[in-house]
Amino acid sequence: MKSQHAISKVFAAGAVCLVLVLACSISAPAAQEPTSVPSATATTVVEPTATDTPRPTNTPRPTSTTGPTDTPEPPSCYKWDQITLDMAGQVVCVFGMAFSHQGQSRIDFSPEKNTFFLIDSVYYYPNLAKGSCVAAEEKVEVFDGKIPFMTINGELYICEPWMEEAAQ
Repeated sequence: MKSQHAISKVFAAGAVCLVLVLACSISAPAAQEPTSVPSATATTVVEPTATDTPRPTNTPRPTSTTGPTDTPEPPSCYKWDQITLDMAGQVVCVFGMAFSHQGQSRIDFSPEKNTFFLIDSVYYYPNLAKGSCVAAEEKVEVFDGKIPFMTINGELYICEPWMEEAAQ
């Protein structure tokens, strides 16, 4: 009789273990607290003169397509004469050969009137000369309803080598 009682205890213990295993595998996973990921921000110190420091670039995002797409990706940086009124409000990169430097506020890329320009009423660029290749990345604005421009506030960079070739 004692052996039958011992078998009953073993059987009962096994049944309890089986119920616990089944209960754990069926229950919904516990909700996890969202974790915050600190944003990666880069602080760039800009001198009031154009520097040899290349402009910051964005890391290209991977794509999930396996073949070519019909829609080409926009360039990472536009030549000054590719900036249009349709880009107003967008932050884009622009580059080009400076045509003139009017005092401490305006950098033109063409002798033609009503063409794209950069404006910086805060900083003066004493080393900037006609023919210098410069780049900036800011929001496109529109002057007088017809002329695209950017306010750069010290964010002026020397062109990367590929930009210099493309600006020629």
